[in-house]
Amino acid sequence: MSRPAARSPASLGAGARRAPPPSTAWSPNTIVNAVKRMASRDEREMLPLIDAGRASSFDDRTDRPVPSPASLRKRLEIRQPKPKKKDGRFGLYAQYFAVGVVYGGLLQTMYGFFLGYLNVDAYAYAAATTVVALPWSFKFVFGAINDVCPINGERRRPYIALGWAFCAIALWFLTMMPLPEPYWCIDDQSGRYITTARHRHDGVKVAAEPCNSNAPLAGGPFALAMMVASFGYCVSDVAADGLTVQLAKKEVEERRGQTQTSVYLVRTIGNIFAVAFVGLGMNSREYNGSFNRGLSFSWVMGAFALLATAMVPISLLFVKEPSLSVQPLSTTDATPNLRARISRRVTCEQYRKSVWQLLRSKAMFYCVCYQFLTPVIGAVYTTASPEVKQHWAHVRSLQNSLFSLVGLVVFSCGLWLVKKRLLHRSWRELTLVTTIFLNVIDMPFSFCTIYDIVRDPYFYLGETVLQGIPDAVNFVVSTFVIVEMAEGGDEGIVYGLLTTTYNVGGPFASAISNQLFGLFEPKLSDPKNYVEDRPTFRNTVALSFVVTYAAAFLSLLTLPLLPRQKAQVQQWKRDWPRKDAYAWASLTILVVGLVYSCALNVLAVLPSTMCLEVVGGEGC
Repeated sequence: MSRPAARSPASLGAGARRAPPPSTAWSPNTIVNAVKRMASRDEREMLPLIDAGRASSFDDRTDRPVPSPASLRKRLEIRQPKPKKKDGRFGLYAQYFAVGVVYGGLLQTMYGFFLGYLNVDAYAYAAATTVVALPWSFKFVFGAINDVCPINGERRRPYIALGWAFCAIALWFLTMMPLPEPYWCIDDQSGRYITTARHRHDGVKVAAEPCNSNAPLAGGPFALAMMVASFGYCVSDVAADGLTVQLAKKEVEERRGQTQTSVYLVRTIGNIFAVAFVGLGMNSREYNGSFNRGLSFSWVMGAFALLATAMVPISLLFVKEPSLSVQPLSTTDATPNLRARISRRVTCEQYRKSVWQLLRSKAMFYCVCYQFLTPVIGAVYTTASPEVKQHWAHVRSLQNSLFSLVGLVVFSCGLWLVKKRLLHRSWRELTLVTTIFLNVIDMPFSFCTIYDIVRDPYFYLGETVLQGIPDAVNFVVSTFVIVEMAEGGDEGIVYGLLTTTYNVGGPFASAISNQLFGLFEPKLSDPKNYVEDRPTFRNTVALSFVVTYAAAFLSLLTLPLLPRQKAQVQQWKRDWPRKDAYAWASLTILVVGLVYSCALNVLAVLPSTMCLEVVGGEGC
């Protein structure tokens, strides 16, 4: 029997190609479908099926590298690309940057303009800085309007744009306001103010006669106009805060807090920009600076007005938020919780019930008390501080701005430190350590300057840098409590209510400070006492600083009102009772604080009432 002729490997491969396909055809589509069906099974069950396909020829099997099972699985894996959802973070960050610029810039101009150019009394300067920030005390009203009255189905973006438009109008008005002549006369040779006329026979300096004694009275209208501008950007900030809380609530508990620290880091960067701009621009000698020339107060306000104007289209184009449907709620829906209504329009009556239910919580009452009492006690601060800085430490506008700039950088580092390392540390522990550290490091700088041991601007401003990290920790801790207290749909009112409570505490403490330190003799607010610099007056100033530090340490008694961490906040909300008494007590604290602080601080800047003893003046 003849033996069949041998075939080469190539012919074998050709025959294999001409052979009919087996019953199971492993085409690429079949393999893909098999992988889809077996995707939920174990890897060992799926990979043999993938590797069961035969080579197309003997040469292919020997010449080409055999792919590994892992590479085959990765190659055949069906990936569904997730569409990137634009949450408007660029627009949100732009809001906080602009708020940081305008908010920080307005306050930064007040040192050179109010103390240097107008030479207002110390208590009037403290009241003016408080009045400029007074709109922050009404954040709960702005938050309620955001939540209840959507515009075109949106609760945040329209109010952000409207707020910036209002702010821009007020800043343009400030730009066009005529400036009065400065208080002190100007030396023709040096270009500096003439503050000292001569020395008496006992070595005591005598204050010079002013060229415009009515200049301090002009500070009130400027402060009120700046307050109106603050009202505009505060409306925008409250709406942005609502978006921030919505984004923060979507984070997992381990990472919750990063959104707040990120946006406030951006706001701090805006502050840094404003401080650098004002420090270099308004550093002429007429604003207590060191340059021969510089930008005037009006030009600086014009620059801020341009930024506020630009924020209107930026807000409309880049801020994103979910739209609300406009259909009304069913009449049978009587649930006071807003969580189920986040995508529907809520009536004022429904919102009132929700807010009342929120205020009835004992946990909310504790948070309100902490947010109010901590600044009321701890923010009682001597009115001598700005005069010590100007007359005894000889701090110029550029030096003040530069150290504020460095302090803001350190503050940013503090925010980063909280974000990366301190999110899970006890809030009470952080507040205790930072408050003690903050005041202890401030003492040597203050007392060495008061008693003329070291009177150097760089020495006196050193504590500004050291306080950056403790300030950041205290600030962020207060925002963490707010986020944990918020529920779905009521972010604006919770953020507005608790931050308003905290912001009311500051003006309340300012009013108490003006009244308390107005009783000291000789007067702490009279610049002439600092020019004469008598030893008895130094003791009076030192005593006022001792009272300030004692108040700061006394504020630590409010720590039991602060939850330890996120988990305890949720436990308080879940387990603690709800009573109408808690709601009435919270509202009483808020209303009394608002009326008292607004009345006294506004009276302290009005030309006709700033002399009243009740606001810290010498009497009319």
